[in-house]
Amino acid sequence: MLNIRFSSLRMLTFVIGNAFFTGIMLQMKPFLIHKTVKKGWVWLKRFRHRKGYGVHSPFAYDFITRLIYGKLSKAERRALLVTSKNRKESRKVIALLHRLEKEASPLVYINQTDPIYINKVYEENAEKMGPKSMMVIYGIYLNKEMKQIWQELVSDNRSGITFDLYDVGIILFDKKITKQDYIVNF
Repeated sequence: MLNIRFSSLRMLTFVIGNAFFTGIMLQMKPFLIHKTVKKGWVWLKRFRHRKGYGVHSPFAYDFITRLIYGKLSKAERRALLVTSKNRKESRKVIALLHRLEKEASPLVYINQTDPIYINKVYEENAEKMGPKSMMVIYGIYLNKEMKQIWQELVSDNRSGITFDLYDVGIILFDKKITKQDYIVNF
């Protein structure tokens, strides 16, 4: 008898939870539903690329675990919360940029979605970049042109290791390390 009540309570909770979720989804605009579903699908496709799993390079594994998935102190999180109010990037991306700023000397950040502008900035800076230099490009999968320019930058001889985080792309210019493109579920 107790087992029946527990299972029916669990079923009722499931139905109410789904009704609540469905109500929220119905109130959302169609493009938001598409964006939410697409983001979830991308996350599931990239699930096996999380937290450095499958990465055999010690440098790349350290980069992923320490910088991409690294933690910030409470004071740094509070400071970033204040600065992230009026930016289009997510807090996660802003925290990533903060961690990368500590490591890179120089860090070039491009948050434009114009492929011509991205190509121009890359061409201007690629020759001057040293082994500790990084370039971060926001929105590498926003449209077909951005995907294409990202693939061109990955295959360019001047770039080194690249990290594809879906929201952003990171290009390192250290020539001592074997060139490779890593997909990271961020």
